[in-house]
Amino acid sequence: MEKPKCEHYKVCRLYAESDTEPPLCILHSKNPDKDKELFKTSLKKHRRERVHDFEGIFFPEIVDFSYATFADKPNFIDTTFSKGADFSVAEFPDGAYFLGATFSERAYFIGATFSKETNFSHAKFSDVAIFINATFSEETANFYAVTFSDAAFFSPATFSVGANFSGSRFLGKAQFTGRYTEDNKCIPIFSEVKNEVDFRGVTLDQPQALIFRDADLSKCLFEQTDLRKAEFTGVSWPKQGRRFRVYDEIRPLKTNETRRWDHIERLYRELKQNYEDRRDYERAGDFHYGEKEMRRKNPDTPLLHRFLLTFYYWISGYGERYIRPLVWAFCLLVLCTCGYLILGIAPAIGCAPLALTTWEDWVHVALYGLQVMTLLRPTDLVPLGNLATAVKVAQSLLGPIIFGLFALAVRQRLKR
Repeated sequence: MEKPKCEHYKVCRLYAESDTEPPLCILHSKNPDKDKELFKTSLKKHRRERVHDFEGIFFPEIVDFSYATFADKPNFIDTTFSKGADFSVAEFPDGAYFLGATFSERAYFIGATFSKETNFSHAKFSDVAIFINATFSEETANFYAVTFSDAAFFSPATFSVGANFSGSRFLGKAQFTGRYTEDNKCIPIFSEVKNEVDFRGVTLDQPQALIFRDADLSKCLFEQTDLRKAEFTGVSWPKQGRRFRVYDEIRPLKTNETRRWDHIERLYRELKQNYEDRRDYERAGDFHYGEKEMRRKNPDTPLLHRFLLTFYYWISGYGERYIRPLVWAFCLLVLCTCGYLILGIAPAIGCAPLALTTWEDWVHVALYGLQVMTLLRPTDLVPLGNLATAVKVAQSLLGPIIFGLFALAVRQRLKR
């Protein structure tokens, strides 16, 4: 009876070695105890005939492709490396496909060069994954939905176009670090990317396991990734105007795409907590500012809440600008002084109302207004009429709020 064709016959052109379901050849059999010599012989023949098509192959022993050059784009889709793999200093001039590949033990890509499209989507690294000094050029490196069950080292690695780690799972330490040249000059990781580096929706088993050292995060996306305990040492965030931001807030939107304000607000809040825990209050202040900005710009925020946030923003920059409340306090004092002199204000002892044209009266009324703003309850002057009294009430309400916001901003500044 003729043997059935292997389930992956289009790849291997072989027949099943035993009665398995599904039928699998010696190359694709998942049996870790399969005939090693027959496997090596079949693999050698396969490489002569099929070159670099390893789709679905199950390697029962350590695979050593170190220093190899793959002339064509190798296909390692759904391949299993049961005893680890070594691709150190390997060259992939046309890129490589590792979609769904399984690395049961250590995977070495030290110094590997990927010149074009490289796709590790849905791959599984059960042991340590080492991409130290790896280079990804010409195309975005795709690590979408990859599972790193142990440590992953991209320190240093070079990404020339971009990288996609969205939806990935880091269950161990994940380290992204810049590199140093021979003259000891630091080149931050991600500093050379032309497009974006996507860390959105990343799952972390331990939040503190995500490490960025000497990294340029000006084009990195982090929405829906918990950054409360991530390490940021020597990193640079995008900066617009006077404050640092996250790229998620300022990235160009695609057609019909909207900004997800609530996700970005949460991101800012987690970064604020991160930097406060590390006592970097200046950077925490920038992210506090961003958190409030996202809530204010979110159309789902209640109207009254947005109004209060807008007032908070204009008066003191969400408690982060101490000059601004002083300017508002001065404007309020001048405005109310004019109001008193126009609407009427007189000494309590019954003299004539003070005049708008006399500078001594201006000074007298300004001092009165300053006492009203600081809740000292002055009694030497009396507003005349309901409108002048309304000015006093407004000044007594707004003044303490403005000075309180000034004190808060000063406290934040001194805390730093």
